[in-house]
Formats: sequence, C-alpha cells, structure tokens
Amino acid sequence: MKDKTLLSDFSHTTATELPTASCHCRVSQQRVIKEEHFTFSAGNLPEVPPRLAAPNLVVTKTKHQYGNCVDVDTLHFYASGGTHRDLGVLILAVIFSGKPQRVAIELEHEASSIKELEINFAGFSRGACWGYSKTPRQFVYHPEVPNRIPWDGHFDEKDLPLFELDFSKGSGHHPINDLDKRDRVEIRGGDDGLVLVADLLLNLGLPECDEKPCEGPLPADKTYVLECFLGHQRVNKWSAEAQFHLPKSFSWPGEYPELIG
Repeated sequence: MKDKTLLSDFSHTTATELPTASCHCRVSQQRVIKEEHFTFSAGNLPEVPPRLAAPNLVVTKTKHQYGNCVDVDTLHFYASGGTHRDLGVLILAVIFSGKPQRVAIELEHEASSIKELEINFAGFSRGACWGYSKTPRQFVYHPEVPNRIPWDGHFDEKDLPLFELDFSKGSGHHPINDLDKRDRVEIRGGDDGLVLVADLLLNLGLPECDEKPCEGPLPADKTYVLECFLGHQRVNKWSAEAQFHLPKSFSWPGEYPELIG
C-alpha cells in the first residue's frame, strides 16, 4: 500500500468532525433552534492524493429494464454509512482543489465487479467574459435523512451527475461483444452535480439512516436511487443509474458482513 492511500485514512479527520444528527433549519422558521451544520472549504479539506484504495466498498452492475425494450446500466454501491461518508468527503476535496482533477480509487474487495472508481471533476464553467474565472468558497452542509429518491426540485440536466461504466484502460476488450466485462466506473460532472452526490453520501453516514424501522417481517429498505430520464431523473441523460445501499437493508446481500461497521 506504499503508493495508495486508504479512503478511510484520507477522510478520517474531516469525517469525525461532521454532525451526527439532522439539522432543523428547514423545519421551523418561527423559533430559534440549535442547528447542526458543517462548512466545507479549501481550508479544512485534505489534499487529494494521486491514488486511493477502498477494501470495504463493493460496486456491482445490473440492468434496469424499462418496458419491454429499454435496458439501462445500473450501478450498485454497497458500503457502511461511514464509507459512503468518506467518499463524499473525497468528492468535496476534489472540487475544492479549485482545478479540474481526476482521482482513482482501487476497489479491493473480491466481490466488487467494478475494480476502479474514478472521480472526474471537469472544473468550473467558463464565464462569458474572457479571463473571468471561478473558485469555490464554501459548502454549508445541512445534514438530513434523504428521501429514497433524493433531491426534490427541478434541475437543469447539465447540473446533474454522470455515472459512466467503461472498460479498464488498456483492457483490449471488444466495445460491443464484451460489455459484460466493463469493470471501471467514472463519476463526473461539474461542481453542482458532484456536490449533489457528495451531499447524499454525507447524509448516508447519519446514524438516523440506519435506524429506519422494519415494516413487517422484512428489513427496512435503505437504498437510495438515482434514476435516468426514463424514471425520476436524477442523473444526466447519458448516465448509468446508481443505487446506494446501506447494511441490513432489504436489498443488502448477506455475503458482505465485513462491510458493516
């Protein structure tokens, strides 16, 4: 591990400072309520290393069928709330570096059919005036338990994230006949789309997300879904769909016990 930094080690200092309960600032405007916020900035985020490793994150791929004729790639992220939160911190660190940047995470768990996850920040959109540039100032994180399909509201498609499923570089696989061998995922977009993803991942680290009551004999459904334009659009038109799963959820495979914690 000489040339790779563990994702958990990278984000540890920042993650331990984050709130562990939802804030109430969006609940009441009539009285003063103690709010739990955290403000991210370039000053309190760690410098992004060239390469990371995550032994406790599993990413697999399936298809989501719409109707009888459309299959959409779907990516499944299986991890504890803490690991999801670590990934959110990394995404924000990439954005607040203030420059276009790629960072790769090697997924070391043997059950992960995706072997590399890359965060690709395209940088800030250019202003209409030549010579005008933008830099991020801060992101005030308001912790809250997300809806199963997050991000209420209407978004411009260019502001949504894109999850791209592809082959590892230099794999030599056939671009059509070997589609089932794709083993690399890229999360990319502008600052707005990536901050949306980071905010969701930070929220999945809240203890409240693990305390959903079971309905009947089945475990609670603690899966958070980003669908394409054929469903509740939460990703770019050309994106694969993404689902983020928490342990002990209805959708959690029983063979991943070591990811819990």
